[in-house]
Amino acid sequence: MNPAKPLAEFIGTFVLALTIGMAGLDPGSAGRLAPVVIAVVLTIMILCFARVSGSHFNPVVTLALTLRGDLRWREAGPYMIVQVVAATAGGFLVIAIKDAMSGEELVVTPIELVIVPTMLFETFFTFALVFVTFLITPLGGYPKHRLLHLAIGVTVLVGAYVAGPVSGAAFNPAVTFGLGVMGILNVTDAWVHFAGQLAGGMLGVAVAAFTVNRNSRSIES
Repeated sequence: MNPAKPLAEFIGTFVLALTIGMAGLDPGSAGRLAPVVIAVVLTIMILCFARVSGSHFNPVVTLALTLRGDLRWREAGPYMIVQVVAATAGGFLVIAIKDAMSGEELVVTPIELVIVPTMLFETFFTFALVFVTFLITPLGGYPKHRLLHLAIGVTVLVGAYVAGPVSGAAFNPAVTFGLGVMGILNVTDAWVHFAGQLAGGMLGVAVAAFTVNRNSRSIES
């Protein structure tokens, strides 16, 4: 496998996790604009690396695209590992920076998750991410028009505002690891995220199989 691919996945996922923590945690948070900052940075990372690695930055997206045939299984494993390591590293760096900014150890109050609403939101918006990715991306290729990548950023933006107060708006197992490292999510609650994300990803694969013509995988066709 071309080493540029996992490197691109590492950089993109690391920057995403770092942005989530820096924009979402005090001191120095972006407040109500945090979802906008996160969505903009994610879109930039996608534009930078789409033609290198596909800009997955999300193990569920990697799994979905592998099931569709865009990626070989021997490539999918390294992608997922790199994504989790990158998000975890980003989380640790956020804590180090915030500690330095405040001059003391950062104290973060974890989100109190309610299982059913959390699972529903993580399922729905992970489904939306996978479905939009399938819709704008031809099988084995990339959108011809870079502006189509905005659809993913907008999906994350909407999801962050709608689901953020309920689930933390991860929609991504790697991000869930990062949230756990930063203390935003109790590690014992991570399974709720993982279950919803996996269910949403597989639902996205199934729905796309019935609604997106295999010979015309992109809305630009």
